[in-house]
Amino acid sequence: MPDRGAPFFFVFPDNEAASAVARRLREDQPGSLSSVAHASGRDWIVGRWEPSDLLVARAGRTALALIGTFPHDLAGALTQRAGRLRDPAELDDLALTLPGQFHLLASVDGTLRVQGSAYGARRVFHTRTRGTLVAGDRALELARLAGLEPDPAAVAIHLLGMAPAPLDQRPLWSALTAVPAGTALLARPDGTPSHRRWHRPPEPGTPIGDGAAAVREALLAAVEVRTAPGGLISADLSGGLDSTTVCFLAARDPRARMIACTSTGDEAFNEDGQWARWAAEDLPGVEHYILPNEELPTFYDGFDDPGLLLDAPNALAASRRRAMVIATRMAARGSRLHLTGNGGDNLFVGLPHHLHTMVARRPLLALRRLGGYRALLSWPLAPVARQLADRRGYRRALAATSLRGLPERVPGRPALGWLWPPSVASWLTEDCLRLLEGELAAAAPTAEPYGPTPGRHVELAALHQVARDNEAIEEAGRVAGVPMSAPFLDDRVVEAALSVRLEDRVDPWAYKPVLVRAMDGLVPRRSLSRATKGEGTMDAAAGLYRNREALTGLWEDSLLGRAGLVDEAALRRLCAVPTAPELRDDRFVSTLAAEMWLRTTANTRGALA
Repeated sequence: MPDRGAPFFFVFPDNEAASAVARRLREDQPGSLSSVAHASGRDWIVGRWEPSDLLVARAGRTALALIGTFPHDLAGALTQRAGRLRDPAELDDLALTLPGQFHLLASVDGTLRVQGSAYGARRVFHTRTRGTLVAGDRALELARLAGLEPDPAAVAIHLLGMAPAPLDQRPLWSALTAVPAGTALLARPDGTPSHRRWHRPPEPGTPIGDGAAAVREALLAAVEVRTAPGGLISADLSGGLDSTTVCFLAARDPRARMIACTSTGDEAFNEDGQWARWAAEDLPGVEHYILPNEELPTFYDGFDDPGLLLDAPNALAASRRRAMVIATRMAARGSRLHLTGNGGDNLFVGLPHHLHTMVARRPLLALRRLGGYRALLSWPLAPVARQLADRRGYRRALAATSLRGLPERVPGRPALGWLWPPSVASWLTEDCLRLLEGELAAAAPTAEPYGPTPGRHVELAALHQVARDNEAIEEAGRVAGVPMSAPFLDDRVVEAALSVRLEDRVDPWAYKPVLVRAMDGLVPRRSLSRATKGEGTMDAAAGLYRNREALTGLWEDSLLGRAGLVDEAALRRLCAVPTAPELRDDRFVSTLAAEMWLRTTANTRGALA
């Protein structure tokens, strides 16, 4: 089981078979796990968590629990809600009335409800073992409990990078089921499961004035729920608008002391450092810690460090040391929590995919906005026109996806449909391609998009991905010694942002207009005026060169190679020449992430044995 750096929980039905599994689990780890009981006295929740991360309220044979980040003055209201509750299905409205990120659990006379978040920041999985249903928040821990091994087809899916729905939600173990975002797991006392949809994303109909006010209120509450306990906290201050917003909102709370942290990389290639210093000048009373550039690990440094215990491969494998250096320094300073701006880009950079909808509703405005994107991104007219005229549904688009004969990837090429172009590496074997083609063909006939339009679908798919990325960052922070938290990924913040009208969000000439409007008066105008974003291409190139020998050696006897999914000789040739273009995008990072995840998983269970 994971160390103190990796909290987790299992949820058990109220029956004897489940009780036996829970009892055996606690006996195998005496004194290391906490538990909460059903009204019957049998184990309901078993796992490892910080005491401040759990709130339980009881009334008769009903119990409610929150696990995660939430206001700590809820005990009375939650107990009253438990007293009125007759059916777990009656809890659909509760989560979106509260700030924070948390799981909501209920036991009503032995009937279960296990609920994550609406947009993927907190997930739920379930499986069967020893004759009973078991649910939990960590797929890896459920797989260990049930003695499962990774499914080669699921591993292959991760070699595509951002796989299409529903394959992007598929657990790495075939006997596990992922509960979709916005859906709750219900289970009768005998363990019979069902899924209940409790949330759907809002229609984007709110004018920017009202929408910005809602974003402002939600972000203030999201940050305050994290600063309210006081003590020393830290926060990223990259110089970008998202982290700058979080810093200024956190600094408003006199109960907490704050260190704003800047890691700029090579300032010859981006402006982040200067923007961070300007922001820090407007944060009196806040310490500004700047990591010297020479102390910042390059990309790929430590890629073969003992792996993080993650539910799935993640691109953090290529930058773990780099991502953890600030957290390690802040843990040494005594920070109890480190805040990030993760998710801000996904909420406030309006995707041009929404032009599909705007063309139908406001054609003249859509054409003007399209002209702006074409001017800024040098898009040729013909492919853009074809894509906007494509009115296929999601299933037809997925069924038409091909993994072969793809054109060379060209930066800036428009992609405005339901799906991002497949990211197929040249080193994937014929067996791997056939496996992936079979998975795509099986998924297409019943596949459902995340939203009714290409823009909303792609937007939500990207949000789910950034939520999974954030899970990896949170794990890295805990291992480094300080929990990480991303207020932008709170359900109420996401809900407010997605409610704003498309014409107010999708504008090539305005950078994050909703966030700028929302933060007017809370963040200085100078910081709100930034319309650029730093990037780390040169840093990544340096990391490839510096680690070329270790990266080449990785493919001498890889688990992906043993499974027949990659051509190891081709990977060795490429890694020996770190200037190879194929190493500069997500294809190589996805392959590296899958290999390192398998090696970590193999240390606890025979991965792809």
